[in-house]
Amino acid sequence: MRDLHKGESITTAREKTREELLLGGLGDWVHLYQVHYHVQKNHPGFTVEQVKTETLDTIRSLVTDGLFTVGDLSGPNGSFAAWDIPLEESIKRISNAYIDQFDDETAWTWVFWLALTDKGRHAAAAI
Repeated sequence: MRDLHKGESITTAREKTREELLLGGLGDWVHLYQVHYHVQKNHPGFTVEQVKTETLDTIRSLVTDGLFTVGDLSGPNGSFAAWDIPLEESIKRISNAYIDQFDDETAWTWVFWLALTDKGRHAAAAI
């Protein structure tokens, strides 16, 4: 949430990350490394473990809020295909690669994607 304090807009690190991802989602689907990168950049004091946890929590919050859908690029001609599974199952699937195989970036970097929903596009346009 934004608070005005002495004429300035104060944004939390998670909100900043969410805004950056929403804006990025206007141009293309968002891959997992982008989420990880923005979390790491906006939480400079976090350990790697904290970044991983916050990355998953950020994905969870974006999807719960109806701003993004989770999926992969298994659609026609490598297009985005939303997963038709519960959110927590999606998070578990992502976690199995991202957390368990973190040192092998090829196992998670380009495997999981987020696509803006109509609500997400409206939110991004308002930023």
